[in-house]
Formats: sequence, C-alpha cells, structure tokens
Amino acid sequence: MLPAPAYHSSSFSAAPARNPASPPLCNPEAIRRRVAACVIAEFGITADELGFGSRGSPRASLARQVAMYLCHVGFALSFEGIGRLFHRDRTTVAYACRVIEERREDVRFDARLARLERQCVSAVRRGCGQ
Repeated sequence: MLPAPAYHSSSFSAAPARNPASPPLCNPEAIRRRVAACVIAEFGITADELGFGSRGSPRASLARQVAMYLCHVGFALSFEGIGRLFHRDRTTVAYACRVIEERREDVRFDARLARLERQCVSAVRRGCGQ
C-alpha cells in the first residue's frame, strides 16, 4: 500500500508530497489523459461525464476531484497547471484536493484511492516509455 500523502486537511499545503516511487514527469497533458482514463474506468463514467465544461452528476464531480487530486499528489503538478488541464481555476483544484484529502479518513475510500494511484502511476510509466 502506498503511504498516505504528507499533508492532511488540518495542515493543507499547496506543495505536494512527491512519492519517490513515482515516475519522472512527462508531458502534463499525457499525465492528465492517463489519469483521466484510469478514473473513468474506476468510476464507471464516460469521458463526457468527466467532462471539462460543467459540474455534472455528483459521481462525475467526485471522479473529477479524484483525477485532479491524483495529478497533484501522484505527479507533482501544480494547482495552476492542473486547472489549465481540467479547464478549472486553481482555487477549484485546491478545493478538490482538500475534499479528497478529507475523504481519505474513510478507510475504504483511502484503499480505493491508493489502488487507483498505483494504477495511474503504472499507466503513466507505460505511456512515458519507462
């Protein structure tokens, strides 16, 4: 199991905890595409539902928050950069990360997210030719 992020909701920081096992960064758009594909599969939604234009259903909104969180924590992308990739403001990305961090208190959600993070890291490694 991957270690929990180095920050918690009570001491939230804009700087992500870089996991030494994470692959070196490749193109941020490639990271977003691969993370989005993993999240879409995990949540059983379509790319249109994950979408970048509207809030959508609560399920799609949670999936988008998870995708933004994974881009930040798993791949050290900045809030501003993630905001550009997801067509959102950086403050929306920061809010998404806080929401997901708080939800990690739930053991089942935390385990699901840890598994999804491993899948994303693996997908990005394959995509970056590593």
